[in-house]
Amino acid sequence: MWILSVDIGGTKLALALSRQEQPEYLIKQMEVKSPQQSDTLFEAMISGFNKLLEGEEGDVVKVAVGLPGILDLKQGLVVHQQNLPWRNFPLVQKLQKVYPHAQVFMETDMMTAANGEYKIRRFEKETFIYLTVSTGIACCMIHDGHFMRGAGVPGEIGFSLSSTGDFFEDVCAGPGLLKILQHHTKEEKTLPEFFARYYKQDELIVPLIHKWQREIAQKIHSFILLVDPHVIVLGGGIMNHHPQIVEEISHLVDQYFSLPFFEHKKGRVQASLNKGNAGLIGAALL
Repeated sequence: MWILSVDIGGTKLALALSRQEQPEYLIKQMEVKSPQQSDTLFEAMISGFNKLLEGEEGDVVKVAVGLPGILDLKQGLVVHQQNLPWRNFPLVQKLQKVYPHAQVFMETDMMTAANGEYKIRRFEKETFIYLTVSTGIACCMIHDGHFMRGAGVPGEIGFSLSSTGDFFEDVCAGPGLLKILQHHTKEEKTLPEFFARYYKQDELIVPLIHKWQREIAQKIHSFILLVDPHVIVLGGGIMNHHPQIVEEISHLVDQYFSLPFFEHKKGRVQASLNKGNAGLIGAALL
């Protein structure tokens, strides 16, 4: 019995195959480019699934999709996507036609990544926040085993304000951080190159990275005061590739809890356990 999962991004589709009895273990994985036409994007996903199933016996019992954008979960529609072509696209219905005997699940990519991190820790009742720092910034909260959805579109903290008055995402997501570093150094380097210089204690780069870390740590500090989660996971491309950065931000957050009656709030910030596979694993575990 097989589970097919896919994490749909603006540039690539990440697909995986796992067994029903062990959905968190991805047996096969592959990536394909994300076509920019509605039908061809769906066809690319099905083609990828077929390749994963080649040579395997047994039925598909679950198909799980994590993807960005505005979703109508009740109707199974992908309403709108910023960097992908689906508009009011009946994704669940179309997948059900291809896999008539399977359960079909659709969820936002942020929710699937959070679900993977929550369940890999064997959490069931805990309060948990997943914060992704990558091309953009967003977060997801799970409480008592359920996604906190608010009035419908939660977690858009990238559009909260930073200490400079700019959007948090504009100064702390990857493109924003890169723009700041390039502006202050007058150098057209890449983000990995700037991080490499940070690790070498470059005097020009270190204070800029530290300021960026403080912005993130202060936001996390407010989350902990507001919600008191058991764990906050820092994920996304930047954090997954820079465990030292996660450790330093965690230490900063702990420093902010200087009052003795807040001692128990320290140690809440952790790195992702699933890294880049968080979305695929979380989708399979829906």
